Amino acid sequence: MKRILSAVVVLFLSVSVAFVTPTNLVASGGQNSEECKQKVHRQKWTAGWDSFSEPLNYETSHVRWFVDREKSALRVQFVLRGATPNKLYQVGVHIYCNTPPTNFGVPPTPAAFGPFPTNGGPGGTCHEDTRQGVTENDVSVEMGAVTTDLDGNGSFAITLGPIAPGPYNVEFDVRDGAGCNLIGGATGGLYCYVDFQSPGPFGNATTITIP
Repeated sequence: MKRILSAVVVLFLSVSVAFVTPTNLVASGGQNSEECKQKVHRQKWTAGWDSFSEPLNYETSHVRWFVDREKSALRVQFVLRGATPNKLYQVGVHIYCNTPPTNFGVPPTPAAFGPFPTNGGPGGTCHEDTRQGVTENDVSVEMGAVTTDLDGNGSFAITLGPIAPGPYNVEFDVRDGAGCNLIGGATGGLYCYVDFQSPGPFGNATTITIP
């Protein structure tokens, strides 16, 4: 029984390190697996396009991501440090687009990014947004929520896939609450405000290519 528990603990720690360590990515397939060869990207947060006064340690807070080529998936970890304690922050991306992304081969093909629907105009279509003096067509994708502790620290990790092949121009975002664009959640108002963005400012994108 002790050996089994020890093995489980070691496996759990290995998986955790695999996701959060950018320079020594250890995947389930071993050191020489294709996943190990993927570059882990680390981006800092900047103040969001709706709120500029929300507290955050911008030096240590970040979003980390990499593309799992074998599974056509995107793995993302949102990390907040020194934010408002005991608070929910909804996290996701805005995708700059003229045509919304779709899940290929799923009839009917809904506007989606991996397993999550896009939110924009009717049917998840790209719609016009103006923020920070810049106008872009975009859709949002809500992925989850970060719950901060008494020190304002928290993180959320997720794997999205499969995602249809192609380049995606995205901006990671953190909202001022949870429930925006979700059934049963808070709607409109401050809950949908974007407190933090990466790379920022609005209109600047990170290009993520799914093979």
